[in-house]
Amino acid sequence: MEKDKMSDLINQAKASSQVKTIQKVMPIKVKQEDEIQFSFYLPKKLLREVKLRALEEDLKIKEVINDALHLYLKSKSNSSID
Repeated sequence: MEKDKMSDLINQAKASSQVKTIQKVMPIKVKQEDEIQFSFYLPKKLLREVKLRALEEDLKIKEVINDALHLYLKSKSNSSID
């Protein structure tokens, strides 16, 4: 009995003439600067502070770290790294 009900439902679904909407997903092409992956260890307390700052300023952790490194390098040598 159960199998018959399931078969009936499948046949009804196949017989329906509803128009099916197909959505095409296209990635957004964004030109990013040339990057390379780099891994290192941080003290837990420092990482926690970085995460909190990123959360408070609605930034990504990566952005906070990049900004900090840029500021450090500028203060040490007036570097023009952007």
